[in-house]
Amino acid sequence: MALLAVDSVRSSPSPRSGLRSSAARFAFGAIGALTLAHLTIPGRPATVCPLRAFTGIPCPICGGTTAAVRIGHADVVGALRANPFVVVGALVVATLPAVAALGHARLRVLGWAGDGRRLPRRALLTVAALVVVGSEVWQLFRFGIV
Repeated sequence: MALLAVDSVRSSPSPRSGLRSSAARFAFGAIGALTLAHLTIPGRPATVCPLRAFTGIPCPICGGTTAAVRIGHADVVGALRANPFVVVGALVVATLPAVAALGHARLRVLGWAGDGRRLPRRALLTVAALVVVGSEVWQLFRFGIV
């Protein structure tokens, strides 16, 4: 579980605080998705992404708003079709505090407080870069550019 430690989680958070933080993130995400799902703006352009509007090339998070609207309509498959990277990324961001807190609590119960090892910054940046590239490739196929 030491691999899940991030710079913002330096001390051992209690499981309750991690669960509360994750619950708050899920609640805010659900409120945002429901709001987007029921919000209609007359004359809204076909695309919200400035990069796609000017160049015709989608950005790695194109489909994020569409995915949120689909989630707001309880259409998980539609959200995953719009941009699976955004959907999975939102779930990871929402659950990370709870996972980190429960991981620390579990290690304490086992009698091991951890040695504070973290995933190297270069590895984190590599994973982030791979996710961005993967998302962009998804978008290029999704819009039939490739």
